[in-house]
Amino acid sequence: MAKPLLFLLSLCVLLLMVSDCLALRRHRNRLQGRQRPQLEECQLDKLEALEPDYRIESEGGVTESWNHDHKLLRCAGVTLIRRTIKPKGLVLPSYTNAPQMLYFVRGNRKNINNLMNLRLQTLILYVFCKCIGRAIQGMTIFPSCPESFEEPGREQHQKVHEVGAGDIIAIPAGIGYWFYNDGNTPLIVVILLDTSNGANQLDRNPRRFYLAGNPEDEHGHVQGREGSGRNVLSGIDENLLAEIYGVRLETVRKIRGADDPRKNIVIVEEGMDVVRPEAAGHGENGLEETICTLRVRENVGSPARADIYTPHAGRIATLNSVKLPILADLQLSAERGVLYKDGVYVPHWNLNSHSVVYVTGGRGRVQVVDNKGKSVFEREVEEGQVVVIPQSFVVVKHATGEQGFEWIAFKTAENAMINPLVGRDSAIGVLPLDVIMNMYQVSREEAQRIKEARDHTFLFSLPSQYQIWA
Repeated sequence: MAKPLLFLLSLCVLLLMVSDCLALRRHRNRLQGRQRPQLEECQLDKLEALEPDYRIESEGGVTESWNHDHKLLRCAGVTLIRRTIKPKGLVLPSYTNAPQMLYFVRGNRKNINNLMNLRLQTLILYVFCKCIGRAIQGMTIFPSCPESFEEPGREQHQKVHEVGAGDIIAIPAGIGYWFYNDGNTPLIVVILLDTSNGANQLDRNPRRFYLAGNPEDEHGHVQGREGSGRNVLSGIDENLLAEIYGVRLETVRKIRGADDPRKNIVIVEEGMDVVRPEAAGHGENGLEETICTLRVRENVGSPARADIYTPHAGRIATLNSVKLPILADLQLSAERGVLYKDGVYVPHWNLNSHSVVYVTGGRGRVQVVDNKGKSVFEREVEEGQVVVIPQSFVVVKHATGEQGFEWIAFKTAENAMINPLVGRDSAIGVLPLDVIMNMYQVSREEAQRIKEARDHTFLFSLPSQYQIWA
Protein backbone atom coordinates (compact mmCIF):
# COMPACT_ATOMS: atom_id res chain seq x y z
CA MET A 1 0.00 0.00 0.00
CA ALA A 2 2.88 2.37 0.77
CA LYS A 3 4.27 2.41 -2.76
CA PRO A 4 0.96 3.23 -4.55
CA LEU A 5 0.26 5.96 -1.96
CA LEU A 6 3.75 7.42 -2.41
CA PHE A 7 3.28 7.35 -6.18
CA LEU A 8 -0.04 9.18 -5.93
CA LEU A 9 1.44 11.82 -3.62
CA SER A 10 4.40 12.32 -5.97
CA LEU A 11 2.04 12.66 -8.92
CA CYS A 12 -0.04 15.28 -7.10
CA VAL A 13 3.08 17.30 -6.23
CA LEU A 14 4.25 17.12 -9.84
CA LEU A 15 0.88 18.30 -11.14
CA LEU A 16 0.88 21.21 -8.70
CA MET A 17 4.37 22.21 -9.78
CA VAL A 18 3.40 22.08 -13.46
CA SER A 19 0.25 24.09 -12.76
CA ASP A 20 2.23 26.75 -10.88
CA CYS A 21 4.83 26.94 -13.66
CA LEU A 22 2.14 27.33 -16.29
CA ALA A 23 0.41 30.03 -14.24
CA LEU A 24 3.66 31.96 -13.77
CA ARG A 25 4.52 31.64 -17.44
CA ARG A 26 1.07 32.80 -18.44
CA HIS A 27 1.29 35.78 -16.09
CA ARG A 28 4.72 36.72 -17.45
CA ASN A 29 3.47 36.43 -21.02
CA ARG A 30 0.56 38.73 -20.23
CA LEU A 31 2.89 41.31 -18.72
CA GLN A 32 5.27 41.16 -21.66
CA GLY A 33 2.70 40.53 -24.34
CA ARG A 34 1.32 44.03 -24.74
CA GLN A 35 3.62 46.61 -26.25
CA ARG A 36 1.56 49.81 -26.10
CA PRO A 37 3.32 53.14 -26.57
CA GLN A 38 3.91 55.41 -23.62
CA LEU A 39 1.41 58.22 -23.05
CA GLU A 40 3.80 60.94 -24.24
CA GLU A 41 3.98 59.25 -27.65
CA CYS A 42 0.24 59.29 -28.15
CA GLN A 43 -0.53 63.03 -28.57
CA LEU A 44 -4.03 62.77 -27.13
CA ASP A 45 -4.90 66.44 -26.92
CA LYS A 46 -7.42 66.15 -29.77
CA LEU A 47 -9.35 63.04 -30.81
CA GLU A 48 -11.05 62.47 -34.15
CA ALA A 49 -13.79 60.39 -35.78
CA LEU A 50 -11.89 58.30 -38.31
CA GLU A 51 -12.96 57.26 -41.80
CA PRO A 52 -11.23 54.66 -44.03
CA ASP A 53 -8.16 55.98 -45.88
CA TYR A 54 -7.61 53.28 -48.53
CA ARG A 55 -9.98 51.55 -50.93
CA ILE A 56 -9.40 48.54 -53.20
CA GLU A 57 -12.02 47.30 -55.65
CA SER A 58 -11.89 43.58 -56.42
CA GLU A 59 -13.95 41.31 -58.63
CA GLY A 60 -16.06 40.17 -55.69
CA GLY A 61 -16.24 43.29 -53.54
CA VAL A 62 -14.48 46.23 -51.93
CA THR A 63 -11.83 46.43 -49.19
CA GLU A 64 -11.40 49.63 -47.17
CA SER A 65 -8.88 50.22 -44.41
CA TRP A 66 -7.92 52.84 -41.87
CA ASN A 67 -4.39 54.25 -41.90
CA HIS A 68 -2.55 52.25 -39.23
CA ASP A 69 -0.04 55.11 -38.90
CA HIS A 70 -2.72 57.51 -37.68
CA LYS A 71 -1.60 58.71 -34.24
CA LEU A 72 -4.75 57.45 -32.49
CA LEU A 73 -4.65 53.94 -33.95
CA ARG A 74 -0.89 53.83 -33.45
CA CYS A 75 -1.40 54.77 -29.81
CA ALA A 76 -3.99 52.03 -29.28
CA GLY A 77 -1.78 49.58 -31.17
CA VAL A 78 -4.53 48.44 -33.53
CA THR A 79 -5.79 48.89 -37.07
CA LEU A 80 -9.08 48.17 -38.86
CA ILE A 81 -10.29 46.86 -42.21
CA ARG A 82 -13.79 46.81 -43.68
CA ARG A 83 -14.74 44.44 -46.48
CA THR A 84 -17.93 44.54 -48.56
CA ILE A 85 -18.41 41.17 -50.24
CA LYS A 86 -20.85 40.71 -53.11
CA PRO A 87 -23.14 37.65 -53.24
CA LYS A 88 -21.03 34.64 -54.32
CA GLY A 89 -17.90 36.56 -53.31
CA LEU A 90 -15.02 34.59 -51.79
CA VAL A 91 -12.35 36.36 -49.71
CA LEU A 92 -9.15 34.50 -50.54
CA PRO A 93 -7.40 32.63 -47.69
CA SER A 94 -4.91 34.72 -45.74
CA TYR A 95 -3.27 35.09 -42.36
CA THR A 96 -1.74 38.03 -40.51
CA ASN A 97 1.11 38.78 -38.11
CA ALA A 98 -1.42 39.95 -35.50
CA PRO A 99 -4.48 38.48 -33.80
CA GLN A 100 -7.85 39.60 -35.12
CA MET A 101 -11.45 40.02 -33.95
CA LEU A 102 -14.87 39.56 -35.71
CA TYR A 103 -18.39 40.71 -34.89
CA PHE A 104 -21.54 40.18 -36.97
CA VAL A 105 -23.49 43.39 -36.72
CA ARG A 106 -26.83 42.50 -38.24
CA GLY A 107 -28.54 39.61 -39.92
CA ASN A 108 -31.21 36.99 -39.37
CA ARG A 109 -29.72 33.96 -37.64
CA LYS A 110 -32.06 31.68 -39.59
CA ASN A 111 -30.73 33.07 -42.82
CA ILE A 112 -27.07 33.39 -41.85
CA ASN A 113 -25.15 30.16 -42.26
CA ASN A 114 -21.62 31.22 -41.53
CA LEU A 115 -19.16 28.34 -41.36
CA MET A 116 -16.25 29.07 -39.09
CA ASN A 117 -13.21 26.98 -38.52
CA LEU A 118 -11.56 28.49 -35.50
CA ARG A 119 -9.91 26.94 -32.56
CA LEU A 120 -7.41 28.14 -30.10
CA GLN A 121 -4.89 30.07 -28.31
CA THR A 122 -4.07 33.60 -29.17
CA LEU A 123 -6.09 36.45 -30.34
CA ILE A 124 -8.92 38.13 -31.92
CA LEU A 125 -10.80 39.55 -34.85
CA TYR A 126 -14.17 41.18 -35.09
CA VAL A 127 -16.25 40.83 -38.18
CA PHE A 128 -19.33 42.91 -38.61
CA CYS A 129 -21.86 41.25 -40.93
CA LYS A 130 -24.60 43.60 -41.97
CA CYS A 131 -26.99 41.76 -44.17
CA ILE A 132 -29.88 39.37 -44.40
CA GLY A 133 -28.20 36.49 -46.13
CA ARG A 134 -25.74 33.70 -45.54
CA ALA A 135 -22.01 33.36 -45.34
CA ILE A 136 -19.57 30.53 -44.75
CA GLN A 137 -16.08 30.88 -43.27
CA GLY A 138 -13.33 28.50 -42.39
CA MET A 139 -9.72 28.20 -41.34
CA THR A 140 -6.98 27.20 -43.74
CA ILE A 141 -5.14 25.24 -41.06
CA PHE A 142 -4.91 24.84 -37.31
CA PRO A 143 -1.65 23.14 -36.31
CA SER A 144 -1.89 19.63 -34.81
CA CYS A 145 -5.66 19.47 -35.24
CA PRO A 146 -7.14 16.84 -37.55
CA GLU A 147 -9.44 17.28 -40.51
CA SER A 148 -12.57 16.67 -38.49
CA PHE A 149 -15.22 17.19 -41.18
CA GLU A 150 -15.46 14.57 -43.88
CA GLU A 151 -17.91 12.85 -46.19
CA PRO A 152 -16.95 9.49 -47.76
CA GLY A 153 -15.93 9.94 -51.37
CA ARG A 154 -15.87 13.74 -51.14
CA GLU A 155 -13.37 15.62 -49.02
CA GLN A 156 -11.96 16.33 -45.58
CA HIS A 157 -11.39 19.69 -43.91
CA GLN A 158 -11.16 21.16 -40.46
CA LYS A 159 -14.24 21.92 -38.39
CA VAL A 160 -16.73 24.62 -39.28
CA HIS A 161 -19.23 26.54 -37.15
CA GLU A 162 -22.56 28.16 -37.82
CA VAL A 163 -22.36 31.82 -36.84
CA GLY A 164 -25.05 34.46 -36.66
CA ALA A 165 -25.73 38.09 -35.84
CA GLY A 166 -24.10 39.37 -32.68
CA ASP A 167 -21.45 36.64 -32.54
CA ILE A 168 -17.86 37.50 -31.66
CA ILE A 169 -15.10 35.27 -33.01
CA ALA A 170 -11.40 34.95 -32.10
CA ILE A 171 -8.70 34.23 -34.69
CA PRO A 172 -5.08 33.78 -33.55
CA ALA A 173 -2.08 35.41 -35.18
CA GLY A 174 -0.69 33.34 -38.03
CA ILE A 175 -3.85 31.27 -38.50
CA GLY A 176 -5.28 31.54 -42.02
CA TYR A 177 -8.97 31.91 -42.79
CA TRP A 178 -11.36 32.56 -45.67
CA PHE A 179 -15.03 33.39 -46.00
CA TYR A 180 -17.67 33.24 -48.71
CA ASN A 181 -20.95 35.14 -49.10
CA ASP A 182 -23.54 32.59 -50.19
CA GLY A 183 -26.45 34.93 -49.48
CA ASN A 184 -28.34 37.24 -51.81
CA THR A 185 -27.21 40.55 -50.32
CA PRO A 186 -23.79 42.15 -49.75
CA LEU A 187 -21.86 41.11 -46.66
CA ILE A 188 -20.05 43.83 -44.67
CA VAL A 189 -17.15 42.76 -42.49
CA VAL A 190 -15.04 44.95 -40.20
CA ILE A 191 -11.78 43.46 -38.93
CA LEU A 192 -9.65 44.64 -36.01
CA LEU A 193 -5.96 43.66 -35.94
CA ASP A 194 -4.08 44.00 -32.64
CA THR A 195 -0.60 44.74 -33.98
CA SER A 196 0.85 45.61 -30.55
CA ASN A 197 0.08 42.20 -29.11
CA GLY A 198 2.97 40.03 -27.99
CA ALA A 199 1.91 37.37 -30.50
CA ASN A 200 3.14 39.73 -33.23
CA GLN A 201 6.90 39.17 -33.32
CA LEU A 202 7.41 41.53 -36.29
CA ASP A 203 7.20 45.32 -36.20
CA ARG A 204 4.01 47.29 -35.56
CA ASN A 205 2.98 47.32 -39.23
CA PRO A 206 0.01 45.08 -40.13
CA ARG A 207 0.93 42.46 -42.71
CA ARG A 208 -1.53 40.16 -44.44
CA PHE A 209 -0.16 37.06 -46.16
CA TYR A 210 -2.38 35.68 -48.93
CA LEU A 211 -2.19 32.04 -49.95
CA ALA A 212 -3.53 32.71 -53.43
CA GLY A 213 -4.27 35.36 -56.03
CA ASN A 214 -2.65 38.67 -56.87
CA PRO A 215 -4.10 40.95 -54.16
CA GLU A 216 -3.17 44.54 -53.45
CA ASP A 217 -2.03 45.45 -49.95
CA GLU A 218 -5.06 46.82 -48.10
CA HIS A 219 -2.85 48.78 -45.69
CA GLY A 220 -1.41 51.11 -48.33
CA HIS A 221 2.10 49.65 -48.34
CA VAL A 222 4.23 49.94 -51.50
CA GLN A 223 3.40 47.12 -53.89
CA GLY A 224 5.81 44.79 -55.63
CA ARG A 225 6.40 44.88 -59.35
CA GLU A 226 3.39 44.27 -61.59
CA GLY A 227 3.02 40.79 -63.03
CA SER A 228 5.00 39.07 -60.29
CA GLY A 229 2.04 37.91 -58.20
CA ARG A 230 1.54 38.90 -54.57
CA ASN A 231 0.77 35.73 -52.64
CA VAL A 232 3.16 33.74 -50.45
CA LEU A 233 3.92 31.26 -53.24
CA SER A 234 4.63 33.91 -55.88
CA GLY A 235 8.30 34.23 -54.95
CA ILE A 236 9.12 30.51 -55.03
CA ASP A 237 10.76 29.05 -58.13
CA GLU A 238 8.04 27.72 -60.40
CA ASN A 239 9.93 24.52 -61.31
CA LEU A 240 10.39 23.75 -57.62
CA LEU A 241 6.67 24.35 -56.99
CA ALA A 242 5.81 21.99 -59.84
CA GLU A 243 7.90 19.28 -58.17
CA ILE A 244 6.50 19.99 -54.72
CA TYR A 245 2.84 19.85 -55.74
CA GLY A 246 3.25 17.37 -58.58
CA VAL A 247 1.49 19.61 -61.10
CA ARG A 248 2.22 21.13 -64.50
CA LEU A 249 3.96 24.48 -64.92
CA GLU A 250 0.70 25.89 -66.27
CA THR A 251 -0.95 25.08 -62.95
CA VAL A 252 2.00 26.53 -61.01
CA ARG A 253 1.63 29.84 -62.85
CA LYS A 254 -1.99 29.96 -61.72
CA ILE A 255 -0.90 29.21 -58.15
CA ARG A 256 1.62 32.06 -58.27
CA GLY A 257 -1.19 34.42 -59.43
CA ALA A 258 0.86 36.67 -61.71
CA ASP A 259 -1.91 37.06 -64.30
CA ASP A 260 -4.86 37.04 -61.89
CA PRO A 261 -6.78 40.37 -62.14
CA ARG A 262 -9.42 39.49 -59.51
CA LYS A 263 -7.42 40.75 -56.48
CA ASN A 264 -8.39 39.54 -52.99
CA ILE A 265 -12.16 38.93 -53.36
CA VAL A 266 -13.25 36.70 -56.23
CA ILE A 267 -16.63 35.59 -57.60
CA VAL A 268 -17.56 31.89 -57.44
CA GLU A 269 -20.41 31.70 -59.95
CA GLU A 270 -21.17 28.02 -59.37
CA GLY A 271 -21.33 28.50 -55.59
CA MET A 272 -19.41 26.78 -52.79
CA ASP A 273 -20.02 23.18 -51.72
CA VAL A 274 -18.30 22.21 -48.47
CA VAL A 275 -19.00 19.49 -45.93
CA ARG A 276 -21.03 20.88 -43.05
CA PRO A 277 -23.89 19.85 -40.76
CA GLU A 278 -27.47 20.63 -41.70
CA ALA A 279 -28.28 24.22 -40.75
CA ALA A 280 -31.59 23.43 -39.06
CA GLY A 281 -31.22 22.60 -35.40
CA HIS A 282 -27.43 22.43 -35.33
CA GLY A 283 -26.01 25.52 -33.68
CA GLU A 284 -22.87 23.58 -32.72
CA ASN A 285 -21.09 20.61 -34.16
CA GLY A 286 -18.48 18.32 -32.69
CA LEU A 287 -17.26 18.28 -29.09
CA GLU A 288 -16.96 21.95 -28.22
CA GLU A 289 -14.49 21.64 -25.36
CA THR A 290 -11.78 19.31 -26.70
CA ILE A 291 -8.30 20.67 -27.34
CA CYS A 292 -8.90 21.25 -31.05
CA THR A 293 -12.37 22.70 -30.59
CA LEU A 294 -11.90 25.11 -27.70
CA ARG A 295 -14.78 27.58 -27.68
CA VAL A 296 -13.90 30.79 -29.52
CA ARG A 297 -17.35 32.24 -30.12
CA GLU A 298 -19.85 34.13 -27.97
CA ASN A 299 -22.98 36.05 -28.90
CA VAL A 300 -23.29 39.62 -27.61
CA GLY A 301 -25.97 40.85 -30.02
CA SER A 302 -29.04 39.35 -28.41
CA PRO A 303 -30.91 41.52 -25.86
CA ALA A 304 -31.00 38.45 -23.61
CA ARG A 305 -27.18 38.60 -23.31
CA ALA A 306 -27.15 42.15 -21.92
CA ASP A 307 -25.18 42.77 -18.72
CA ILE A 308 -26.75 46.21 -18.27
CA TYR A 309 -30.33 46.86 -19.37
CA THR A 310 -32.70 49.78 -18.89
CA PRO A 311 -36.05 49.33 -20.70
CA HIS A 312 -36.37 52.80 -22.25
CA ALA A 313 -32.67 53.66 -22.53
CA GLY A 314 -30.70 50.75 -23.93
CA ARG A 315 -28.41 47.84 -23.11
CA ILE A 316 -24.72 46.96 -22.78
CA ALA A 317 -23.23 43.50 -23.29
CA THR A 318 -19.61 42.77 -22.41
CA LEU A 319 -17.33 39.92 -23.42
CA ASN A 320 -14.20 39.07 -21.43
CA SER A 321 -12.03 36.09 -20.54
CA VAL A 322 -14.47 34.97 -17.85
CA LYS A 323 -17.15 34.38 -20.48
CA LEU A 324 -14.75 33.33 -23.24
CA PRO A 325 -11.56 31.91 -21.66
CA ILE A 326 -9.48 32.11 -24.84
CA LEU A 327 -9.43 35.89 -24.39
CA ALA A 328 -7.05 35.44 -21.46
CA ASP A 329 -4.37 34.58 -23.99
CA LEU A 330 -5.60 37.08 -26.56
CA GLN A 331 -5.59 39.99 -24.09
CA LEU A 332 -8.61 41.56 -25.75
CA SER A 333 -12.26 42.02 -24.82
CA ALA A 334 -15.32 43.79 -26.18
CA GLU A 335 -18.41 45.82 -25.40
CA ARG A 336 -21.60 45.83 -27.46
CA GLY A 337 -23.73 48.94 -26.83
CA VAL A 338 -27.24 49.86 -27.94
CA LEU A 339 -28.84 53.15 -26.91
CA TYR A 340 -32.47 53.72 -27.82
CA LYS A 341 -33.63 57.14 -29.00
CA ASP A 342 -32.54 59.82 -26.48
CA GLY A 343 -30.68 57.21 -24.41
CA VAL A 344 -27.54 58.19 -22.49
CA TYR A 345 -24.60 56.06 -21.30
CA VAL A 346 -23.40 57.87 -18.16
CA PRO A 347 -19.89 59.38 -17.97
CA HIS A 348 -17.33 56.66 -17.26
CA TRP A 349 -13.73 55.71 -17.96
CA ASN A 350 -11.88 52.53 -18.92
CA LEU A 351 -9.65 51.50 -16.03
CA ASN A 352 -7.22 49.20 -17.82
CA SER A 353 -7.61 49.48 -21.59
CA HIS A 354 -7.99 51.66 -24.61
CA SER A 355 -11.38 51.45 -26.34
CA VAL A 356 -11.66 51.44 -30.14
CA VAL A 357 -15.30 52.22 -30.91
CA TYR A 358 -16.78 51.34 -34.30
CA VAL A 359 -20.28 52.77 -34.87
CA THR A 360 -22.50 49.97 -36.16
CA GLY A 361 -25.76 51.86 -36.50
CA GLY A 362 -27.71 55.03 -35.85
CA ARG A 363 -26.20 58.29 -34.73
CA GLY A 364 -24.87 59.58 -31.43
CA ARG A 365 -23.06 62.37 -29.70
CA VAL A 366 -19.79 61.41 -28.03
CA GLN A 367 -17.74 63.57 -25.68
CA VAL A 368 -14.30 62.61 -24.37
CA VAL A 369 -12.42 64.51 -21.61
CA ASP A 370 -8.72 64.21 -20.77
CA ASN A 371 -6.83 64.41 -17.47
CA LYS A 372 -6.67 68.23 -17.68
CA GLY A 373 -10.45 68.56 -17.87
CA LYS A 374 -10.24 69.48 -21.55
CA SER A 375 -12.80 68.18 -24.03
CA VAL A 376 -10.64 66.46 -26.66
CA PHE A 377 -13.60 65.15 -28.67
CA GLU A 378 -17.17 66.39 -28.88
CA ARG A 379 -19.17 65.65 -31.99
CA GLU A 380 -21.87 63.54 -33.54
CA VAL A 381 -20.74 60.26 -35.09
CA GLU A 382 -22.55 57.86 -37.38
CA GLU A 383 -22.36 54.38 -38.83
CA GLY A 384 -18.96 53.39 -40.20
CA GLN A 385 -16.89 55.87 -38.18
CA VAL A 386 -14.27 54.97 -35.60
CA VAL A 387 -13.38 56.78 -32.36
CA VAL A 388 -10.36 55.78 -30.25
CA ILE A 389 -10.95 56.49 -26.55
CA PRO A 390 -7.69 56.32 -24.56
CA GLN A 391 -7.40 54.57 -21.22
CA SER A 392 -8.66 56.67 -18.27
CA PHE A 393 -10.23 59.38 -20.47
CA VAL A 394 -13.85 60.04 -19.44
CA VAL A 395 -16.49 59.42 -22.12
CA VAL A 396 -20.24 59.97 -22.31
CA LYS A 397 -22.51 58.81 -25.16
CA HIS A 398 -25.95 60.11 -26.15
CA ALA A 399 -28.21 58.71 -28.89
CA THR A 400 -29.26 61.58 -31.18
CA GLY A 401 -30.68 59.63 -34.12
CA GLU A 402 -34.27 58.49 -34.57
CA GLN A 403 -32.98 54.91 -34.77
CA GLY A 404 -30.86 55.22 -31.65
CA PHE A 405 -27.11 54.64 -31.45
CA GLU A 406 -25.20 51.33 -31.65
CA TRP A 407 -21.52 50.43 -31.43
CA ILE A 408 -19.00 47.71 -30.84
CA ALA A 409 -15.95 48.62 -28.76
CA PHE A 410 -12.72 46.64 -29.02
CA LYS A 411 -10.78 46.84 -25.75
CA THR A 412 -7.08 46.16 -25.27
CA ALA A 413 -7.30 44.08 -22.09
CA GLU A 414 -8.67 40.60 -21.45
CA ASN A 415 -10.97 41.86 -18.68
CA ALA A 416 -11.59 45.51 -19.51
CA MET A 417 -13.29 47.36 -16.67
CA ILE A 418 -15.12 50.67 -16.50
CA ASN A 419 -15.78 53.05 -13.62
CA PRO A 420 -18.88 55.27 -13.89
CA LEU A 421 -19.17 58.77 -12.46
CA VAL A 422 -22.91 58.58 -11.80
CA GLY A 423 -24.92 56.22 -9.58
CA ARG A 424 -24.59 54.60 -6.16
CA ASP A 425 -21.94 52.17 -7.41
CA SER A 426 -19.92 54.89 -9.11
CA ALA A 427 -16.64 56.53 -8.16
CA ILE A 428 -18.65 59.42 -6.69
CA GLY A 429 -21.55 57.37 -5.32
CA VAL A 430 -19.30 55.44 -2.91
CA LEU A 431 -17.84 58.59 -1.32
CA PRO A 432 -18.98 59.80 2.13
CA LEU A 433 -21.39 62.75 2.03
CA ASP A 434 -18.94 65.05 3.80
CA VAL A 435 -16.32 64.36 1.15
CA ILE A 436 -18.76 65.23 -1.64
CA MET A 437 -19.92 68.37 0.25
CA ASN A 438 -16.40 69.67 0.60
CA MET A 439 -14.97 68.71 -2.76
CA TYR A 440 -17.86 70.39 -4.61
CA GLN A 441 -18.65 73.07 -1.98
CA VAL A 442 -22.33 72.09 -1.85
CA SER A 443 -24.90 71.60 0.87
CA ARG A 444 -25.62 68.21 2.41
CA GLU A 445 -28.90 68.01 0.48
CA GLU A 446 -27.15 68.73 -2.81
CA ALA A 447 -24.41 66.23 -1.98
CA GLN A 448 -27.06 63.60 -1.25
CA ARG A 449 -28.66 64.32 -4.60
CA ILE A 450 -25.32 63.99 -6.40
CA LYS A 451 -24.46 60.79 -4.53
CA GLU A 452 -27.75 59.06 -5.34
CA ALA A 453 -28.24 60.41 -8.89
CA ARG A 454 -29.56 57.72 -11.27
CA ASP A 455 -29.40 55.18 -8.44
CA HIS A 456 -27.72 52.02 -9.87
CA THR A 457 -28.49 52.83 -13.49
CA PHE A 458 -25.69 53.28 -16.04
CA LEU A 459 -28.19 54.02 -18.82
CA PHE A 460 -31.10 56.45 -18.80
CA SER A 461 -33.37 58.25 -21.24
CA LEU A 462 -33.59 62.01 -21.57
CA PRO A 463 -36.88 63.77 -22.31
CA SER A 464 -37.16 64.01 -26.10
CA GLN A 465 -37.34 67.82 -25.94
CA TYR A 466 -34.11 68.04 -23.93
CA GLN A 467 -31.28 69.59 -25.94
CA ILE A 468 -27.91 68.22 -24.88
CA TRP A 469 -24.70 69.71 -26.32
CA ALA A 470 -26.79 72.18 -28.27
